[in-house]
Amino acid sequence: MNSETASHPTRTLLLEQGLQQLRQHGLRGLTVRGVCQQAGVNPGGFVYHFGNRQQFVSMLLEVWYAPLYRQLQDSLQQQGEPLDRLSAMLLQLAAFANGEGGVISQLLLDAGSGEAAAVEFIRGLAPRHPQLLLQCLSDAQQAGQLCIAPPLHQLMFLMSALGFPVLLQQLSSGKDILPQLFQQALASYAVEPAHLQQRLHWALKGLSARELSQ
Repeated sequence: MNSETASHPTRTLLLEQGLQQLRQHGLRGLTVRGVCQQAGVNPGGFVYHFGNRQQFVSMLLEVWYAPLYRQLQDSLQQQGEPLDRLSAMLLQLAAFANGEGGVISQLLLDAGSGEAAAVEFIRGLAPRHPQLLLQCLSDAQQAGQLCIAPPLHQLMFLMSALGFPVLLQQLSSGKDILPQLFQQALASYAVEPAHLQQRLHWALKGLSARELSQ
């Protein structure tokens, strides 16, 4: 929680319970009554701090997402080569997806079911962490470290190589939906830091301006 929410214990408690419900049931199963019951707060207290469910959910998603965004902003501002910053940011994003895959999966299901708050949140991400990554990609191209191509296309390729196995592992975890061999492989290759770095190395090597010029 940030300093603003931490200065209001009741608000913090409601947000903590809301996040717990989000992890377990998604926004589809999140109700004001349920959050208040779990937090031991009367509905009047909820209205005082948040006004309504929409405002509560908006703050809940922001509290959940803001630490990642700040971390990536800090990485973008670090000294050093653009490609090093890009690598660090992509690994931070992959680590977040691994740790928060349950929430991400729920949000995708929420958006697919038409949950307005989830749709609004996902649509609002474009100028945030994706823009930071695109800026770093452009810097790496201008520095001659990556081949010249639409940065968005390159980002899609990198995120597919790095993030798709992580998301697949999260979606299939605890479910008997994949052959055992693939499930075991995902448990290791998808999320272990050494394997994440290996995939990232392969992907960046494939986009290297030097490699493509040979």
